[in-house]
Amino acid sequence: MSSPRSRHDPLSVILCVVGLAGMAYCHIKDVGMKFDEHVYYMAALFCCNIAVSLALIPLLLYAGRLPARPAAGVWASAGALAVLTIAGFLWSRTIGFPQMDDHVGEWNALGIASLVFEGLVLTVSVWVLVRRIGGLALTS
Repeated sequence: MSSPRSRHDPLSVILCVVGLAGMAYCHIKDVGMKFDEHVYYMAALFCCNIAVSLALIPLLLYAGRLPARPAAGVWASAGALAVLTIAGFLWSRTIGFPQMDDHVGEWNALGIASLVFEGLVLTVSVWVLVRRIGGLALTS
């Protein structure tokens, strides 16, 4: 017997794709400043964030065709990326990172916009995963 396919409503997929694209856009807009400031470790993290955000978009679009477990992994990955990005931003604005002391307390518009996109990705990912767990409980 084959494993059941995952099913997600199109609105969840669209919202998460928009959130991931927004995350990538915000980091693309800001990564140049990290290179200009010679904060190369942060520039590398931004580049990784951009790459993973963009890689998750086609995976989310395809997730509905995947078996339930791998699809849940895609949604969990999107949520984890969002959580880690939110945590990094909050850390940089409160405690600060090496070579970035001037970012403490600087709550700029681009950073806030990124938080909104990350919050959207996190919320939708959790919603999809909780609904999936609830659906498993009902079928068990």
